[in-house]
Amino acid sequence: MVGGLGMGVSGAAAATVIAQGLAAVISFCILMWLLSSYPAEGRTAWFRRDMFATGVKIAVPSIVQQSIVSIGMLLTQSAVNQFGSSALAGYSAGMRLESLCIVPMIATGNAMSTFTAQNLGAGKSERVHQGYHAAYGIIIAFGVVLILVSQLFYRPVLAVFVEQGESAVAFETGTSYFRFIGLFFSILGFKAITDGILRGAGDIKVYMLANLINLAIRVAVAQLCSPVWGIQLIWYAVPMGWTANYLISYCWYRTGNWKKRRLV
Repeated sequence: MVGGLGMGVSGAAAATVIAQGLAAVISFCILMWLLSSYPAEGRTAWFRRDMFATGVKIAVPSIVQQSIVSIGMLLTQSAVNQFGSSALAGYSAGMRLESLCIVPMIATGNAMSTFTAQNLGAGKSERVHQGYHAAYGIIIAFGVVLILVSQLFYRPVLAVFVEQGESAVAFETGTSYFRFIGLFFSILGFKAITDGILRGAGDIKVYMLANLINLAIRVAVAQLCSPVWGIQLIWYAVPMGWTANYLISYCWYRTGNWKKRRLV
């Protein structure tokens, strides 16, 4: 659509909608097929309001978490605009790399959410603690790999998104951001798995508050401090938000109040 049909940016947007739409339809059909294979006891309603409400209650916090990452990127990017198009191009390239690097962290957090819900439902809350400790090992392993990539192989990786000879400012900006943020991906992972426990337990109030504070710190530091002290303050805003989010969620996890929540 972009190259063959010459649709430009609108072609990229249309391709995204089509691909995700088809994936959603296929996933739904597979889900219905799998559900039909389970034995049903008596007549069950196709739609139940109480179950729908419970599903929404669980889904909204997850949507908020996924959205905050993207919204934070967009709002902090607006602070980069004042430093010129070359700096923006470099920062955008760094953000693309960040989006790829955080996938294992977010996925581990989602897995922790499912693991928590299953074990709390089975009355085995002690296994949640065991899984949480194991998840730290997974995050640290991913973090070490990402640190090595960001510190040793940043040039060839970044060159995929921005040509080194095209703009020295763009390449140096992207390099600066990616090398800095690469040191803190583990913090995001710790936040993700801790948030995953709260989300899986249905303890959404503190979870949502922590994520909103994360977003507020990132945007405030980027918008207020970068015009005074330079573009590097935008780099610092990201791990500051992640760290605050993690500390709030972790402190609440330590209280054990999340074990008392019951969704069904």
